[in-house]
Amino acid sequence: MKALKKTLDVLDFLMNKGTAGVTEISNELNLNKNNVFRILVTLEEHKLVEKEEETEKYKLSTGCVVLGYGFIHKHPLTRLSMPVLKGLRFRLGESVNLAMLDDKQQYIIYVASEETIKPVKVKPREGRRYRINSPVSSAKAIRRALRGEMGFAFDHEYDEKNGIAGGACVIRDYKGRPIGAVEVLAPTYRMPLDVIDREIKPLLEDAALDISLKLGYWD
Repeated sequence: MKALKKTLDVLDFLMNKGTAGVTEISNELNLNKNNVFRILVTLEEHKLVEKEEETEKYKLSTGCVVLGYGFIHKHPLTRLSMPVLKGLRFRLGESVNLAMLDDKQQYIIYVASEETIKPVKVKPREGRRYRINSPVSSAKAIRRALRGEMGFAFDHEYDEKNGIAGGACVIRDYKGRPIGAVEVLAPTYRMPLDVIDREIKPLLEDAALDISLKLGYWD
């Protein structure tokens, strides 16, 4: 189990760092360099990492993408949400995203999205993790919705030229537990506060309830 934990620590470090050499990984994770090298060789054999020829540093490889997409597209939340996301994007005309809450309810992870066809798009990075209590601006509406009791929250930056507006509503499982959220994002000038309250909120609540019911939730 210790060997497995070390391997997962290396993968997690590369995910956050991007690229790193054996020495850097060894120093940051307090692991023996020979152990790090053996771990990287094994991961490389399984196409989970690859070495850059010029720098001889390691980075995550295509095998991680395959594993990630395999999980995402077979997960009930994603599979049952996609038709709802498509319909919501069609009705709103803006980008709609799906975020998943991890089992320990510490992180949210963007797992799917339906992009607007409008020229200016606001889109989070799929696969990116955000701490539920993080003070950073990313995923504000989702984090507020998941932390609050109302199940809905919005974020509205008052910079009309470059600001971002968003609304999010909680998705619940068959036990009523929050497991994710559906979110709409757009530039502020396309989503003023009155539109969020009058048009966006009811549609988001309907979409989140639809997905929740498909997952066995009963209000």
